[in-house]
Amino acid sequence: MTRDPEPYETSAAGPFLTLRADGPLQGVVTVTAITEGHGRALVAASWVQDGHSHSDSVQVDSFEQARELAHFVADELRAGTPPDLSRD
Repeated sequence: MTRDPEPYETSAAGPFLTLRADGPLQGVVTVTAITEGHGRALVAASWVQDGHSHSDSVQVDSFEQARELAHFVADELRAGTPPDLSRD
């Protein structure tokens, strides 16, 4: 089901969704609206592995895609698997 995005999904300053993933990687996943992105969003993940900080991010076409991806990445981080957000 598609719907019109809420205003915060398209113009919020900074992340409007933050997921903290418990687990060995101490992960955090955020979703941020892309300014003038016409509904596009940035999904970003950060984590600590072997004492080193890591991060990855990807732009997606809608909040729905961003929300689904953010939850998937948070689940991976909880399981101890570093995410790969590169596009094929």
